[in-house]
Amino acid sequence: MKRKVSATTRLLHDLFTQYPSTFIAFCELLNNAIQAHAKNIDIKIDYPSSSEISLNLIRRIEVKDDGIGVYLDDIQDKLLDFGDSAKKGGKGIGRFAALQIGSNVVIETVGYDQNSKRYSRSIIPFNEQYIKSVKKIEDLEIDTDEKVLNGNHNTYYKVIIDHIYDPSIVGRNQKRKISERLLEPNLANAIFERYPIVIFNKTVRFKINGKILKPDDFIEGEPIRHTLSYVDKKGKEHALYFTFIQLKSTIEEIKVFLTTKNAGVDTIVWGFEFEADWLDPTSKGWFVYIHSDNLDTDLYRNLELEGMDNRGHDFRMFIKDRLNDFFKAKNKKFDDFLAKLRKDNYYPYKNPENATSKSKVVLFDKVAYLVEERYNLFTVNKPLREIIYPLIDRTIVTGELDEVLKKILRLENKTVKQFKSLLDRAEIEDIIDFSERVSKKLEDLNLLEKLTCTEISKHIAERKELHKVLEKMVWVFGEQYLDNTTLLSDTNLENNLKKLRGKIFTYKPDKKEDNISEEVKGTAKSITDLFLYSEKPIDGVKREILVVELKAPKVKISSIEIQQAMKYARQIEESPFYTEDMNVHIILISTDINKDTQFNIKGIQKPRGNPFFYFQNENKNIVVSVMRWAQVIEINKRKLNYLSGRLKIKDIDVEEKINNDFSEISFDKVRSTLRKVAIPQ
Repeated sequence: MKRKVSATTRLLHDLFTQYPSTFIAFCELLNNAIQAHAKNIDIKIDYPSSSEISLNLIRRIEVKDDGIGVYLDDIQDKLLDFGDSAKKGGKGIGRFAALQIGSNVVIETVGYDQNSKRYSRSIIPFNEQYIKSVKKIEDLEIDTDEKVLNGNHNTYYKVIIDHIYDPSIVGRNQKRKISERLLEPNLANAIFERYPIVIFNKTVRFKINGKILKPDDFIEGEPIRHTLSYVDKKGKEHALYFTFIQLKSTIEEIKVFLTTKNAGVDTIVWGFEFEADWLDPTSKGWFVYIHSDNLDTDLYRNLELEGMDNRGHDFRMFIKDRLNDFFKAKNKKFDDFLAKLRKDNYYPYKNPENATSKSKVVLFDKVAYLVEERYNLFTVNKPLREIIYPLIDRTIVTGELDEVLKKILRLENKTVKQFKSLLDRAEIEDIIDFSERVSKKLEDLNLLEKLTCTEISKHIAERKELHKVLEKMVWVFGEQYLDNTTLLSDTNLENNLKKLRGKIFTYKPDKKEDNISEEVKGTAKSITDLFLYSEKPIDGVKREILVVELKAPKVKISSIEIQQAMKYARQIEESPFYTEDMNVHIILISTDINKDTQFNIKGIQKPRGNPFFYFQNENKNIVVSVMRWAQVIEINKRKLNYLSGRLKIKDIDVEEKINNDFSEISFDKVRSTLRKVAIPQ
């Protein structure tokens, strides 16, 4: 039977790309089934085998529900009228969500008519290419297969999707890309996250490729329900329904979802993650659903965490306070452990100065708690604390904690996974790594200052260490050498540079040239010049050669030393060992520079990033810089102190923005954040 399709141009366009992702489009089919009072939803997805080479991640999708179906007399009104996107008792525009996933869709339904007491089966095909090929909307016809059935039948509604869009189509329209949440390892958890209440209450039974989704597969114990009264700024009281669901292994975070009813189906309208440094690490893995029947939908649907008006801020604070109350009540065991831990002689942070990072301490406390849960170090295995606590502290910094725990402590896989989840928080690891590096560099810089700018610099024994120290901290000469400890890999190049240096830097300082420091006396006068070379790859081809000429303590840099450095630069450029893949940076550095030379250097325009710039050749691949040790130390100290200050701001982690976000909470007892996240797509 041929049926005309009633449509508008706008709705036909929306038909193929209406939803944010293919998973949300897929969920619209499930929503339709729930709205049709289905008790069972059977999902069959044909995935290519692991050994099969296929462009598509999915070959075919079938969603069948045992809802009321559509009788043939209602086909036109409920299924083929595109003009009304919300037909009462029909499937709405959502009935065509499948066309966002694949270009060929077949709807098959058995419906029942109360008046005639008869059943019918209808098969209605939709094809994207055909729909788009029709020039005039009024010419659009669908060739349906409709039949009145004899006897009794079970009603159902089935959507079959094939010709799943391949990557060439997806490239033009990313909304058609197969969502990760539709893939075989993820689909069950994704459906549970979307419909936890109906799964737990067994209102609807989902089946995926023959396997029924059971509450016990996802949930520890029973959901905890709290009904709380929220009074808005106008004094109006609203009932908020909180449902706390602890998960078995689907996630490690605490996810909070605001939901509202959409055509009778609970729909997530906003998502958050709840975090707190005081949380018991074993209490991770919760879904919290919050619903209200009568709260202002504008506020509820458009809630923002940042930049809100007073109404939104007040509502957000109410949610955070209730979450704090709930999880604090579950946290007593962890709190008691922390109190005991911080009094323990083996606790590495009894002295606060040992903690380079607050995040490191937080992570250590949680890891120690998990170990305590497993091994009872405070009661049964007391001596092990002396060994295990330093081990934990060290492996947190190296990022190898999960491997050590697995191989040495032989923890259960579930516990190792919890450790790994703590380590996988890149922000905490970045902070720990950042703080360790800043702390180490400050220590190195203090040593360098002693060797170059204090009385120690005038003694032979200590000064000889300068060369070894600098080989490991060439970063002091510029950010581009950060973490560069590579000496020259080309022995021939190094020998040529040394040979050339031996010819050029031969001038002995003279009082008449004002290049001898009068302050240096006694044995310090015999300290000689030093030099070092280092190599840094720039890309797959180019490399930068760093040449540092370290003048002796008695030498003040004058025009003569600079002329030597310039001659060195020129002869490197003219030498046969110099190649196009080399950039050369020559640094001339000493304790002091004479006044005439200081005046000349100040008048040279410095490029950004090199305050010590003196000269650059025409090809811009050989640069000469002139430095004083005091300048180098001062600039690096300023940078590191700034980074250290930024670290303290960043490292507050869960205390971040605390003054703005938690002005009404007692900070001594409760510190937490409620961070906005994207709604699962």
